[in-house]
Amino acid sequence: MTPPKVFIIILQYNNSKDTIFCLESVLKINYPDFRIIVIDNASDGEHLENIRSFIKSQSAVSGRLFLALNMENTGYAGGNNLGIKHALKMGADFIFVLNNDTLVQPDILQKLMPRMEFDEEIGIISPAMKENNLRTYGGKIEWLRTELKHNLKSPPGSFYYFLDRLSYIPGAAILIRKKVFEKVGLMDERYFLYFEDADYSLKIRKAGFKLAIMPNVDVTHKVSATTKKLGSPLILRYHTRNALIFNSLRAPFIYKIMIPIWSLFIIIKQLLKLAFRIKPQESAEILNGVLDFYKDKNGKIQ
Repeated sequence: MTPPKVFIIILQYNNSKDTIFCLESVLKINYPDFRIIVIDNASDGEHLENIRSFIKSQSAVSGRLFLALNMENTGYAGGNNLGIKHALKMGADFIFVLNNDTLVQPDILQKLMPRMEFDEEIGIISPAMKENNLRTYGGKIEWLRTELKHNLKSPPGSFYYFLDRLSYIPGAAILIRKKVFEKVGLMDERYFLYFEDADYSLKIRKAGFKLAIMPNVDVTHKVSATTKKLGSPLILRYHTRNALIFNSLRAPFIYKIMIPIWSLFIIIKQLLKLAFRIKPQESAEILNGVLDFYKDKNGKIQ
C-alpha cells in the first residue's frame, strides 16, 4: 500500500542557525514519503544565503528539499500559507507545519500518521511540546484575555486524546490533512503572529473535524526563538490587538458584547501606569494595540 505523501513546511525569518538545526533533525525522519519546503519570509541576505548553502549541500535529498522565497515578511500565517499552497499543488496528502526552532525525532511521522489514517475525522494532530523544563499538551482558551495558556496537565496513560471546545493546538508542530484546507481554507493572515493557531483550531472544529494530541510523542521547542527579537513592547501590541480580533471573531456572543468594556478597562489601566511612569513603553504599545483594533489595522505592524 502506497503511504500518504507528507509535506513538511518550515518557515524561516532570519533565524537560519535554528532552521538548519531543525532541518538536520527533519532529514533523519524515517517516514517513506515526505518532502520539505522551507519558506523564507524575506530574511536578511546573510540568513537567506545560509539556508541556500545548506540546501545545496544536501545532494542526497535532491528533489525532496525545496526553498521558496516570500518577497515580504507576511508573518506566521502568511508564510506558512505560501508553503501550504506549494505543497497542495505538488500533491500533498498531509502537511506537517513545523516551527524552525523545533527538533524532531526520526520516528515522528511514523507515530503520528497511523492515527490520522485510522480516524479520518481528525483534522489536526500534534505531539506534546518539550519547552525548557516543561511538557505542554495543547493550549487553553480563556475569553477576554490577551494571552493564551498552554496545558501542562498530561492525561495519564493516554495514547492520544481529543481536545475540548475551549482548547486549541499551538502552531509549533501540527499535522493537518488535506481535507481541512479544502473545507476550511488557509490560516487567517490578519493576525501576522499570535492567536492565528487558536483561531484556526476553532475554525477546524466548527467544520466538523477533531483536534487530537498524542502526549507520548514529543517535539523539542525553543520558545519564541524568533519572535522575541521583536522586543517585548511590540509583542505586547500584537498580543493586545490580536486578542481583540480573536475575541471579536470567535468568542460566544456574551463575550463579544463585552469587548468595548474590556477595551476600556485595558485603556484605563495603561493610562494609570503611564501617569505613574510604570513601564511606560510597554503601556504605550498596549494602548496602540487597542487603537489598531478599532482602526481595523491588521497584518504586520509598521
